[in-house]
Amino acid sequence: MAEQISTIDAPLSCPILEKLSQKEQEMLFDTFEKAIDLAEKAGFSEAEIFQFLEDVIDVRASEQVLDKMERTGEKPMPLEEFKAEVQR
Repeated sequence: MAEQISTIDAPLSCPILEKLSQKEQEMLFDTFEKAIDLAEKAGFSEAEIFQFLEDVIDVRASEQVLDKMERTGEKPMPLEEFKAEVQR
């Protein structure tokens, strides 16, 4: 019979997490566990949980860009110019 271990006992394999202290890793893990539990109670699928996390990351990134643009006076690239650059 295979031995069962909890996820908390499994070694973390993400190099980014290795930069955090053990206490910070545990706090992050606990936070994710609470978020997943709440999402599951609300009936969200795993894919929806990950999509929500990606959306939050995207919002934060866009806020950082807008803050930088406000500080530097930088103007947004016109949409047509952006499309042309992406197609290159």
